[in-house]
Amino acid sequence: MRNWMKTLLFVSAFSPTLLALAFVRYNIHGFDTAVVQLIVISILGTAIPLLILAMVEKSTEVLKFEAKKIESTDIFLLAFVASYTAPIIMRAVELNFTIISAITFILFIVFWVMTSIPSHPILYLFKYRFYKIESESGVVYTLLTTRELKSPKQIQSVKSISHSMLMEKL
Repeated sequence: MRNWMKTLLFVSAFSPTLLALAFVRYNIHGFDTAVVQLIVISILGTAIPLLILAMVEKSTEVLKFEAKKIESTDIFLLAFVASYTAPIIMRAVELNFTIISAITFILFIVFWVMTSIPSHPILYLFKYRFYKIESESGVVYTLLTTRELKSPKQIQSVKSISHSMLMEKL
């Protein structure tokens, strides 16, 4: 139903990587249009998750929810932070638009078919946390919330982001 929101949310988590690529490009070739493009796209990508959450907050109905199990997915933040610094560490030599576009397209398709996203560092900075939760009926979801949850009983109402992703309604 709203797979595109979940996919954009996941892809936007890599936006800061483009800033690192812009830095590498600047160090190698100086200031050019590719550096400006990478910076602009990174800034736009960083704003996407906040816009998606605002849209979900305004336009999605509130659903009652009972969870029986909850687990934090904050450990996955390490992978994202590593991806932000990888271009600088590896000193990416050339930025080929065709190759980057093809890789981005493939990743977009992979993220589209994934059932959930593990974490999002940009949203983490805005105090959002990701949890893997299991409903009373045994269905597993990814929950996005601004609270630090310790018990499944703390979750009472949610809004749907996609078929496998929920946002807690406070």
